Amino acid sequence: MASIPAEHRARFARLIADAWSDPDVAARYEREPVAVLAEYGIVLDGDSAAPELPPAPGDVAVEDLGVSAGAAMATIGTVSCPGSCIGLS
Repeated sequence: MASIPAEHRARFARLIADAWSDPDVAARYEREPVAVLAEYGIVLDGDSAAPELPPAPGDVAVEDLGVSAGAAMATIGTVSCPGSCIGLS
């Protein structure tokens, strides 16, 4: 996954939350991720690929939620995901 710079992580978290709650945002991100990222104030450098959006909570199996001790966690709304889902790795 592409890494999101620290100054853009909150913006990417907002994009994730919006994509989870609005299928149109998710579909647009699939078609034109760079344009959608720009709408959220995130500009990638020329050689960076757009990161994939993590699956919506309804698509996550219980066994996928476990993380090893000490793993970074990020909270998006009321849903927690491993830090790597928003580029913290």
